[in-house]
Amino acid sequence: METNVSLDVNVYAELKILYQRLEEELIQVNPGCSGCGICCDFSKFDHILYASSIEVDFITQYVKVPNFNILDNICPFLKDNQCSIRNFRMLGCRVFYCDPHYQAVSQDVYEKYHRGIKELSTAYNIIWEYHPFLSQLAKFKSDSPAGTH
Repeated sequence: METNVSLDVNVYAELKILYQRLEEELIQVNPGCSGCGICCDFSKFDHILYASSIEVDFITQYVKVPNFNILDNICPFLKDNQCSIRNFRMLGCRVFYCDPHYQAVSQDVYEKYHRGIKELSTAYNIIWEYHPFLSQLAKFKSDSPAGTH
């Protein structure tokens, strides 16, 4: 197995296809979003956002990670209550909606696409890592020595 230093661009193409299929499925369910941004303030919503290293690598290949304080527990891409990296956001963000009626469906949808991303790691011989998003992203902050993306 290789490390996630520079993933094959084909894995990103396949990840985009998975995300597109997910969006098509979500349109059918129509969970709706009020655009309040509270889900990106992890402390207010009392949750921890997890992501695979493939997803974090995908984001950092295309988006500059701003300086942020991990202790604030807020997504650094939240700008004016909107996601500033909407096209690059990870599975957890794409599937999560505040509507409590949708949460019963969301777990099944999440698991289905989570498996798909994990299968990509196997297909491309990438070490599977799944950790809290902010701690992974902190390695790429613009103020960190590793944040050269």
